[in-house]
Amino acid sequence: MFKRTANVQCVNVVSITDGSFLNVGDTHLGNPVSKVIALQKEGATFRGELKFEDYSIFSQKAHFPESKTNIIKRTFTHNPNIYVQNSNVMAISSSSIFQLGNLDKIAAESRIKHFRHVIIED
Repeated sequence: MFKRTANVQCVNVVSITDGSFLNVGDTHLGNPVSKVIALQKEGATFRGELKFEDYSIFSQKAHFPESKTNIIKRTFTHNPNIYVQNSNVMAISSSSIFQLGNLDKIAAESRIKHFRHVIIED
């Protein structure tokens, strides 16, 4: 990886959640992982009702696609600096990366099991 210097004047991020990160500078490997059980429940409170081990989606092995094509890439960087004057981001979520700089490899994984419990009125 060709190293570059990130000159950042201002970054404003409102929210970073669920296995995500913001990085200024060069990174060899980005591996954000997020496992979420989202429960929207109408009309009641709840505590500790759902567990990751109860749902197979969280224990299955991830199957990332294999690259079948060899790509030869040549990059010529005329300036060893990355300049960012101003960046405004509302949210970074669910195994996402906001990267200001080089990133060699990324292997992101997000698993979300979503439930909605609603009250049916007669």
